[in-house]
Amino acid sequence: MKYFEYLSAAKRHKQACRVLKEKIGTYENDSSNDENFNYLVLSLYYLSGYIIECSLKFKILELSGFDSELEVNHNECSKFGINYRREIKIHDFAKLQDVLDSKSTDITHESDDTEIECLLVRWDPIVRYENVSLDYQEVNSFHEHAVCFLRNVGI
Repeated sequence: MKYFEYLSAAKRHKQACRVLKEKIGTYENDSSNDENFNYLVLSLYYLSGYIIECSLKFKILELSGFDSELEVNHNECSKFGINYRREIKIHDFAKLQDVLDSKSTDITHESDDTEIECLLVRWDPIVRYENVSLDYQEVNSFHEHAVCFLRNVGI
């Protein structure tokens, strides 16, 4: 995988989220207990988190001067002072943000909004396997935050 593919993945996730939001919009306002509605909201949350993760990884590699022709792997990352296993091949937003901060940037995925920040802290790829009910308005705000972050990293 080349580092620009993180950018492509973030854009694909954004497009998938747009379709999910359209489908969610077809539900009546009182369908918040509907199982399909909840699955769609959970998927929106899951994919919005990947927009943030891919954006963070893209920006880390870009600011590190990573060569766009090289594969993003252990050997190539080490040439740019990046520990692939501990700084790229992870899903922890806080750790990825720490790596991004070390590149002397003022770009952050964090939010001043308490609800969004809680969803950021809770996000993990395993959420797709969990049976949780999330508030659609909060997840929609989380998604908008993810899209804004994608824009802020220069995409």
